[in-house]
Amino acid sequence: MGPESGTSGSAPRRTAGFRGREIAKGYELPDGHMVVLTEDELAELPLPSAHTIEVAEFVPAGAVDPILFDRSYYLQPHQVAVGAYSLLRDAMTDTGRVGLGRVAIRTRGRLALLRPYGPGISLVTLLWPDEVREPDFGWLTDQAPQAREQEQRMAEQLVLSLSSATFDPTGYRDHSREALQALIDAKLAHRQIAVPQPRSQEAADLEEALRVSLDQARQARSAGQRETG
Repeated sequence: MGPESGTSGSAPRRTAGFRGREIAKGYELPDGHMVVLTEDELAELPLPSAHTIEVAEFVPAGAVDPILFDRSYYLQPHQVAVGAYSLLRDAMTDTGRVGLGRVAIRTRGRLALLRPYGPGISLVTLLWPDEVREPDFGWLTDQAPQAREQEQRMAEQLVLSLSSATFDPTGYRDHSREALQALIDAKLAHRQIAVPQPRSQEAADLEEALRVSLDQARQARSAGQRETG
């Protein structure tokens, strides 16, 4: 996890540059000057969570907005801590809560979320609040057309027709990877690759677009049921 840009305003900006034959990290100040930092200086930063995960509180599992999620890791306890590890996992599972705290990863302090995952615990690093850009959707709320009742009903039908009780990621295919593999195989075999036609079609208005989406959803569901039947 490398250095990231600082916040807006007068905050310094982290960057990397060359110093002799070595790569150096540093902060660029508003006046253009650079404060160069060595790896040793960064490693010696006084971070309370440098060698531990500091849990500050527990909150309901859905209390943290997913927009703050960054990266996920698996936590593996030392042999002497397996009992405490399992106890924490079970306590979070039974109470429906997740832990929030701090951890240092590669000399940088991060917010972290602990949650039960299968037989273990997953650590999810979180963005700091000032790293998330505030949404500016004024253009959408001010200019959005008022939907007709028929359009609203069709939109609800579309949502319900594609609704599932659970999420199973194995039910989705990585079309980008498949297309890339097909291209590689075609080049190796010295043959042309067929380009699929786009499935979407032009819609005259919102109601027609919803009707097309509903038809495609029904066809996709029917095809899926035939494959699993």
